Amino acid sequence: MRFSAGFEVLGGIFAFVMPVRFCTLLFGHSIDNELVGIARLFALAIIALGFACWEASSHAPMPNSRKSLCGYNIAVGILLMSIGVSQDVIGVLLWPGVFIHLAIGFLLLPGLRKQ
Repeated sequence: MRFSAGFEVLGGIFAFVMPVRFCTLLFGHSIDNELVGIARLFALAIIALGFACWEASSHAPMPNSRKSLCGYNIAVGILLMSIGVSQDVIGVLLWPGVFIHLAIGFLLLPGLRKQ
């Protein structure tokens, strides 16, 4: 389980840092700059999944999945915010998505301190 979780985390990091290269190697085609944000969003989900599975394999109590969800939501909120600030074309749900993800992430924080 830890090998698989670690593999997902490393793959997610690679996809986040070099999304164009990752997609080229995975699918055999490059992606346009407009799709880099989507690739990074995918990467954050894979990283969070990997961390959640890593925690689950350590026989830790279930609240450790809260760490993964908290980190994922805050990271996605920040990623979406950076997309909204740096790109001209944004969808109607981008800014609500930023606020919802950040709110969920910050609402999960107090539960982490209790552990």
